Parts: sequence; C-alpha cells; structure tokens
Amino acid sequence: MTSSYKVSQSDTTHGPEGEHHLIRGEQSSMRLWHREEPSGEKPETMNEYETLGYVIEGRAELTVDGQTIALAPGDSYRVPMNAPHTYRILETLTAVEVTSPPTEK
Repeated sequence: MTSSYKVSQSDTTHGPEGEHHLIRGEQSSMRLWHREEPSGEKPETMNEYETLGYVIEGRAELTVDGQTIALAPGDSYRVPMNAPHTYRILETLTAVEVTSPPTEK
C-alpha cells in the first residue's frame, strides 16, 4: 500500500450527499462541503465516527443530542461518535470536516 501525502483537487472524490472527500489518513479523513444550498432539516442520524468541523462561509443550525447550536463563519463544531444529530443549512454553506476514524461517507 502506498501512502498519500497529497491529493490534488482533480483527484478528489464526491460522496452521495455532495461532500468532497479530500484526503484520508490512518486515523482520520477530511471532507469539504462546498457551497451547499439552504435546505430543510435533514433526517436525524448517528455515525460510527466523530466529526470535527469548521465553517468557512454561510450559516447552519446543528442539533446534537437535542441541543441546537447556531453555526456561522469562524465557528468550529463537534459531533461525537454515535450521537443523534441533524442539521439545517440557513445560508449557502462551505465547511471543512475531519472524521475519526476515517470514513468514505
């Protein structure tokens, strides 16, 4: 197995929900939500990985374990592994996320 130390923009892959998969390490992976348009609330879900995120532009509401938080540019957020959560994009959103362990979702 060869190690990836760089992934060029032309080599990124896209996931089923519009996310751009950037780079994957042994313990985590990185993805980008680029200019996601406002939408209704997404169905509540739970994931087998922790998510750490940073909002570059736009606004969203994230509900984790029943607590709703407003997200704006410059805000960081965390969704613990197996925590019930949902979100709603209020203004066109660009955010970068790291998941641990790595995921293709």
